[in-house]
Amino acid sequence: MNSYDVLVIGGGMTGTVAAYELVKQGKKVRMLRNGLGASPGISGFNICGVEKGDDVNKFIEDTIASGRNQGDRKLVDELCYGSLKIQEYLEDLGFEFDKDETGKMKTRKALGSTYGRVVGQGNHTGALVLKILNEKLQEKDNFEVSENLRALRLLIKNNKAYGAYCYDLENKCFKNVYAKAVLLCSGGFAGIFPFTSNSKDISGDGAAMAYEAGCRLVDMEFVQFEPSSAVWPLEIKGKGMITTLFYEGAIMTNNKGERFMFKYSENGERVNKDVLSLAIEKEILAGNGSEHGGIYFDASGVKEERLHEAYEPFITRYANVGINLCKEPVELSNAAHTSLGGVLIDENCHSDIKGLYVAGEAAGHLHGANRIGGSAGAETLIFSRIAAKAILNDIDNLDSLQFSYEPIGGLEKELSLNELEELETKRKEALGEGARVLRNNEALEKAYKEVSDILKQIKESKRSDDDEVNFRRISIENNLIASKAILLSAKERKDSCGCHQRSDYPNNPLNNYHTEVFKKDQTMEISLINN
Repeated sequence: MNSYDVLVIGGGMTGTVAAYELVKQGKKVRMLRNGLGASPGISGFNICGVEKGDDVNKFIEDTIASGRNQGDRKLVDELCYGSLKIQEYLEDLGFEFDKDETGKMKTRKALGSTYGRVVGQGNHTGALVLKILNEKLQEKDNFEVSENLRALRLLIKNNKAYGAYCYDLENKCFKNVYAKAVLLCSGGFAGIFPFTSNSKDISGDGAAMAYEAGCRLVDMEFVQFEPSSAVWPLEIKGKGMITTLFYEGAIMTNNKGERFMFKYSENGERVNKDVLSLAIEKEILAGNGSEHGGIYFDASGVKEERLHEAYEPFITRYANVGINLCKEPVELSNAAHTSLGGVLIDENCHSDIKGLYVAGEAAGHLHGANRIGGSAGAETLIFSRIAAKAILNDIDNLDSLQFSYEPIGGLEKELSLNELEELETKRKEALGEGARVLRNNEALEKAYKEVSDILKQIKESKRSDDDEVNFRRISIENNLIASKAILLSAKERKDSCGCHQRSDYPNNPLNNYHTEVFKKDQTMEISLINN
């Protein structure tokens, strides 16, 4: 089998930008792309300094404050200073920003930002940038993309990454792909929750692969819930409503018609997403929820002309299910949206494993305990290029090696596909109950035990003669590893901080620290590390 300079695991914005930068420098790149993840939904990128009075220091202050002082300062600096280069980079690619009559980029203000920083083109920014980059990559002979290979394990020897163990979805068999360097940018793990805004291709694979390889996972308890995800109608369940509309005149009400957010903040709906999510959770738990278990989002206070000008995709989405967003309230609630935790990296995207680089939502410790809207998009553009630069600097000192790899099965009875799917359903239910927006020790302990027991059962089961069953077995095992890491981290963080809220420990931490989950002697361990 061919060996490559770089294997890119993930075909979203982070992976595509990094691949483009590497290919431009003549490196032979193989990309595994089973979907585009959340990238097509990127509506814009945070760029500081567009509005008068804004600068890098203010962006840094907002990012740290929004993250409840839990973000790594070196990573925060890379994000905020890197945002200054986004406009030039994208315009050089041929991307056109929305601009006013003076030629200045139009901005939108996101929750958590002091200034308007979100820039882009309409509400299709991510999809447009991906289209431009993929067209350029198709012209390169040193770029290869596989749509049907799904990475499940990293190939590691002597603490060095040499590629990935993958499943061929088309030919239904396992394959090894080898490379000198591996960039893990498979996205986050919020898709493993029972109610999520994520697409189906987002799973626990990335976090689990890194964990099994020997990487530390940081702040896994910090999962940002999207407080504006549709709960009804079922055809659009989980689809997000853009929260910049709160700055245009949209409001939220409960089943009593009360604009309830002023009970929780003097700023009403114009607060960070962690505050919104907690308020919605409390309203629902108090019996003030909407007909289908959410709250009501009302955009009728926004001028209809403005809605059609800037938010047409959302109007169309609801029109397709018989609802006039301009005049009727819609039902929204909290859906697991963004993984703020992930693989621990340094400011150059190095992981604990030589030759393994991690960027985008697969990495943790950047945003802390809450993320500003628009910074996810900026992160993909900035850290993808940081990772590519680090790989280019290191690759002459990275060797290549090919070796066979087969996961070891247990001695207990083989699990059928139906049995595996039943266990996956139980895992989802346990995670959803234990790691909901408002958590407590009893629920966390119960969920942690349930997930641990299911994981043990799967690890001890025999491998099947059917590779399709084995693929599903490893996929579910990966979801269980990620779930266990989330629950262990949430259980051990005995305080409330940002998107991690505990009813039994309602106070903020006295000291800033982060959680690190790691594998030791085949068991999952955790340490609390001072920031």
